[in-house]
Amino acid sequence: MPTYPVQAIINGQPTFATPLSKILAQAKPGGALRVLSEPEYITDRQRRWYRGPCLTGLSDWNGDTVDEWDLRLKAECNGVELLKKETIYLGSGTTCTRLTIVGVGKRNMTAFMENILSKAIEKKWPVDPPNPELRK
Repeated sequence: MPTYPVQAIINGQPTFATPLSKILAQAKPGGALRVLSEPEYITDRQRRWYRGPCLTGLSDWNGDTVDEWDLRLKAECNGVELLKKETIYLGSGTTCTRLTIVGVGKRNMTAFMENILSKAIEKKWPVDPPNPELRK
């Protein structure tokens, strides 16, 4: 579902430039609307930059898959310190831990992005910086 910016908050309720009836018309049965706070909205946009232009651009550049680049960036750009750890149960008492960008706060996601851009300059990867608005 697309994102619609909030114009103003009136009596604690968001108002949109797009009529609410049009927004609701696009909703699917069983779907929901979610109003994001400013830090959540910024972090969501940062994650989209990471999953979109950053990873796909690197994948297109050298042919490695998006998942391979995801692992490489998390390993080389302080992912262990900045990202969330998620435990995966593999059965028979075996577990595995992986790093995820879901639920990472604005400050850590911004630091992770800065690390990616620094590493990209150092290694001459073709990564374009995101819109400066994502970092506010």
